[in-house]
Amino acid sequence: MPNEGRGLGDFQKRQRKPVEIRGTRYESLAAAAKALGVSEQTVRRAAKRGTENNVGLRKERADG
Repeated sequence: MPNEGRGLGDFQKRQRKPVEIRGTRYESLAAAAKALGVSEQTVRRAAKRGTENNVGLRKERADG
């Protein structure tokens, strides 16, 4: 088998996608999401759209 002898940790390290948001480099999308208080899917979508610098910024309420 091609993956024989490899641990799951090696596989997970290869699956991480580093991302930079507002000058801070995160090891993975999950790490960025956790640090910014949003879901991993939110970070993934923003990175795909090229709007990752807007992730985790609060929207102003219209009535307040």
